Amino acid sequence: MYLEKAHVKVIGTKYQEGGKAKKGQTLSEFKFDDGISSKDLSKFLENLQEEHHHRFCGEAVCNITIDTTREY
Repeated sequence: MYLEKAHVKVIGTKYQEGGKAKKGQTLSEFKFDDGISSKDLSKFLENLQEEHHHRFCGEAVCNITIDTTREY
């Protein structure tokens, strides 16, 4: 399946000088405005965790909209 647009946002805790923690901050953000295949997106998410050392120990939320009214 080809996704016309995809947006991945990693939200977590950022630490500032002095060790002050700010929760609920955007750590990384990736936009695929030109589209991506679902297989490639799956591989991207696996690599994000393995190579960029993001620890996903919280909740993952995914929203998908399939619009069958659009014609190309």
